[in-house]
Amino acid sequence: MKKTIAVLIAVLMMVSLFAGCGGGSSSSADGDTTTLTFWTQDTAAWQAYFGPALERFEADNPSIKINVEYFSDFAEKVTQSFNAGTEADVIFTYSSIGDFAKAGQIQEVPESAYTTEELQSTFFEGAMANKMVDGKYYAVSNEINVESPSLYVNMDRLAELGKTLPDGWIENNGPASWEELLAFAKECTVKDDSGTVIQSGLSYAYSQWEAMFESLIWQFGGEFRDEENMTVHFDTPEAHQAVEFMLKYLGSGEDAVCTGGTPRYDEFTEGTAAMCVGAPWYAGGFDGDIPDTTYQVFNMPAFVDGADPISLATGGWAYIVSSECANSDAAWTFVKYMTSAAEIGDWAITTGALPSRGDALTDLEYDPNEGSVEKAIAIATEVLPYAQEDGAYMLTPSTVTYTIVREALYQVLEDGDIDACLKTIQEQTEQMLDENFNR
Repeated sequence: MKKTIAVLIAVLMMVSLFAGCGGGSSSSADGDTTTLTFWTQDTAAWQAYFGPALERFEADNPSIKINVEYFSDFAEKVTQSFNAGTEADVIFTYSSIGDFAKAGQIQEVPESAYTTEELQSTFFEGAMANKMVDGKYYAVSNEINVESPSLYVNMDRLAELGKTLPDGWIENNGPASWEELLAFAKECTVKDDSGTVIQSGLSYAYSQWEAMFESLIWQFGGEFRDEENMTVHFDTPEAHQAVEFMLKYLGSGEDAVCTGGTPRYDEFTEGTAAMCVGAPWYAGGFDGDIPDTTYQVFNMPAFVDGADPISLATGGWAYIVSSECANSDAAWTFVKYMTSAAEIGDWAITTGALPSRGDALTDLEYDPNEGSVEKAIAIATEVLPYAQEDGAYMLTPSTVTYTIVREALYQVLEDGDIDACLKTIQEQTEQMLDENFNR
């Protein structure tokens, strides 16, 4: 009998252990307390924000407890968990939500949290466009993700090179033109005897340059979106010009200013790039990764002469609630709290993101003579009117930008075959759309 009881106790302990290990939608109610599972990615910036934020939420909502888990392999974790039906109650994710909404795996935003009118009047249109499916919102965005309107300058590297910022950059929040920026980048580029770049004057390759590709298409006067016909157009002269532009300044030769072999963020943090193209959130990353480096931040000019400084803007990180969540009211109470103006503002300052709400960080102050998260966010608002979303009608536009386009651009770096690159993007996107619309 004692042996049987011991075995039962062991089994119960194992069940209890696995129940607390992020096995999925395991919200529970114990008396007057509801416990929700919450997932997001594992980074220092995320933990720096969510640690105090969750404490604030629980202090204001003592009947709701949040069990948070951070994952380094976050995107894969979310996809696999939805496929297996083991997702958390609430997830803070950057992924396109079209698949989840179409499959009935996530809840529509209820009016008890936000009405449609409130979502459209409170949040920037670009922040929420890809959170809507068939006329209904299924997520609440925390940021408007603009890639990549910012220019970062390593002031320590400039001093080592004996350079100073060109006149007017501080007063005008950046260079007046691409030609002006390129000329200074060439002055800051270091090459070996064969003419190969060994220190980038302006690093712009890899991370997020798929967004640069789409922005260049628009700046050259093209358009890859076609909502009327529910298709795309990537195999075009303007797209060809975009890839040519991106390859022109890499590696070696008279025009080269970028190594092309290392992600731009990494080159900047490693001190092997005098300047880099980036997003406002880079500032928060630099503050954490290279706190002793003095940097400046400006707005990027248009790459194409005569064009507006168009950049890609989408609803970035957002909250979704699983359809399997057993305590929906508590989950949406949590989401509404976390997407308040105060919390979104704190999120933006902590991570360097642009807030999705127009009423967040309205009194932001900064010193124009110094680079900072505050400056990166504040000056980026000057280029927000030129930002365009990447095609919410596709249901999964982030798959196009950050998977299909990204992989094709990596390949063209290896083989230089622009025609094959564009054909691949077109064919794979058409296949994705066929699956999205005809499943």
